[in-house]
Amino acid sequence: MRILLPCLAALALSACAASITSVKSADRCAEPVQLPERWLSDQEVELLWARDRRALLDCGGKVEVLSGRKPH
Repeated sequence: MRILLPCLAALALSACAASITSVKSADRCAEPVQLPERWLSDQEVELLWARDRRALLDCGGKVEVLSGRKPH
């Protein structure tokens, strides 16, 4: 009985390892856009916002696929 519990714990951990490694190997989502330390023009703000928004939407699609949900 003393050996049964550690064996069951090892089996449970090894069963979870397969699902965790598939998530670790997935592409990471892009980091947020870094803003320069200066005043920005309206055009620069719009371009940086659009780049950030596009990366956020792409990341949402990756998360949906990893979670098993169908993308919109």
